[in-house]
Amino acid sequence: MGRHKTAARISWITLIGNIILTVLKALISILTGSLVVLSDAAHSASDAFSTILVLLGLRIANQPPDEKHPYGHSRAETIVAKIIALMLVLIGLNFGFTAIKAMWQGNYHVPGASALWISLISIVSKEIMYQYTYRVGKRIDSPALMADAWHHRSDAISSVAALIGVFFARLGYPIFDPLMTIVVAAILIKVGWDMVFTIIDELMDAQVEPEIIEHLEQAILKVESVHSVRNLKVHKYGAEHHVDCTITVSPKLDVSGGHYLSHEVEDRIKEKLSTVTHVDIHVEPHMQQEES
Repeated sequence: MGRHKTAARISWITLIGNIILTVLKALISILTGSLVVLSDAAHSASDAFSTILVLLGLRIANQPPDEKHPYGHSRAETIVAKIIALMLVLIGLNFGFTAIKAMWQGNYHVPGASALWISLISIVSKEIMYQYTYRVGKRIDSPALMADAWHHRSDAISSVAALIGVFFARLGYPIFDPLMTIVVAAILIKVGWDMVFTIIDELMDAQVEPEIIEHLEQAILKVESVHSVRNLKVHKYGAEHHVDCTITVSPKLDVSGGHYLSHEVEDRIKEKLSTVTHVDIHVEPHMQQEES
């Protein structure tokens, strides 16, 4: 519950910030006629929507296991992260098309000075949101918060592009407004695309980093009576990790001894990696030829 409350508190803070930025950017883009600020406003709006999704995902992920979902609901965070990533790609494609169309038709304007100020405010605000959300997301290992953090960072970068576009447009080069909109679109597509493939790996139960496997294997082998470890598999399940492995023990060990030993191994695994919630251990007799 503490993890859920921490993530929810950060999400509510960033949601309010994104709503304020969206309204300000949208008003200024209408008043100044800046396409790049309008694209930045849409990006902030998508940030607000993604934060709502994060809150929903966290609420679902916090539900205990039930008959239909015996492994729990933690993967709701991963699903939310994927939706956010796809949103970034789609928004980027939409604004890229709009900007190219504006350049083709010569339909661009010189933005007002207020467009510069809102871009500066957005850069600072979104970078603070990124740092805050990323650090907590990393600490509590939340895929949804991490995705939302990168959404904040991409918004900060797009605001930098907006600032450059408005600045050069006001210097007498109005084409920079739609030109930098294309840069913003490219950033959105790149960040979203990279996130999609990371999330696909998790949904396909990809093996975690070799370092984690090595640390867990060493921890298991330190348990007395465990001769070897085979088929050690670890995959992420939302903010959790699930572990499957085979341990070999003395053929003389009885069923009761094997049962207690597997529980000891499970405890050692959870001590080494606190996010492990499910461990499946298969016990096999150790053969002498395995040592040769």
